[in-house]
Amino acid sequence: MSFLLYCELVYLCLMNKNIFRFKQFSVKHEHSSMKIGFDGILLGAWCDIYQDFKLLDVGTGTGLIALMIAQRNSNADIYAIEPDIDSFKEASYNFGNSPWKNRLNIDNLPLQKYMPGTEFDHIICNPPFFNAGTESYLKGRANVRHTINLTHEELLLYSSKLLRAQGKLSVILPPEEGDEFIRNSRKFNFGLSRLSRVFTKNKVERLLIEFKIGWSRGPVENLLKIYDKTGNYSIDYKEIVDAFYLNI
Repeated sequence: MSFLLYCELVYLCLMNKNIFRFKQFSVKHEHSSMKIGFDGILLGAWCDIYQDFKLLDVGTGTGLIALMIAQRNSNADIYAIEPDIDSFKEASYNFGNSPWKNRLNIDNLPLQKYMPGTEFDHIICNPPFFNAGTESYLKGRANVRHTINLTHEELLLYSSKLLRAQGKLSVILPPEEGDEFIRNSRKFNFGLSRLSRVFTKNKVERLLIEFKIGWSRGPVENLLKIYDKTGNYSIDYKEIVDAFYLNI
C-alpha cells in the first residue's frame, strides 16, 4: 500500500465532519463519490492558471478544484462537469455558497457528451482515472478512481477538441499511469510543458503533468518534496498550499 493511499484511508476513517474548511471557502463532501483528498488539493494549487480566462474542471466531484481556481484567478470563468448526480448536487451547493458563485458554472454531464460551444484556455482533471492498481476500497469511488466511464485516451481526445490553440491540460497521476498518459498524449497533438514529480516519504508517488496543444519546446521539470529532512512539510509544499489550508 502506498503512503498516499494509507493517508487517505486513515483520513476517511477518522473523518467525523461533512465540511472541509479552507481559508476562503468550505466544501461539503457528505454525498460526493470523491471526498476531499491530497491529489485534488495539490493539483488545484499547482496548476498554472493565472493567464487563463476560461477553464474547465472535468469530473469536479465536490467542486474543490474549481473553487481553488476561482480563488487563485479573479478574472477567470470556471466551468465544471460532473456525471454523478450526488456529486453534481453537492458541487452545486458548494458553488452557491462560495464567494465566487457568479463565476462558477456546472453541468451534470460526462465529458463525452459535453458540447459547450466554446473553447477553453485550460482543462484540469482529477483524477484522470487509474488504468490499473488497487481496486477501489469504497464502492462509490470505483467510477472516479478507475477508467470505467472515461478512459485516458478519451480524456485526451475530448480535451484536444475543447481547447484553443496552445490551450493547456493538467492532470495528476501515479508514475506508471502518468508515463503512459504522456506517451499517449502525442497522438492528440499535446506536448509536455510542465512536470513535477511528487516525492513523499521515500519515493515519487504522483506526477503533476501539464500539456499544451502543439507544444514542442520541452517541459520544465522539478522534484516536489512534500517533507523535509526532519519529517515536517517542506518549504516548497507549504508555499504551494498555504493559501488554502487553515493550518499547515
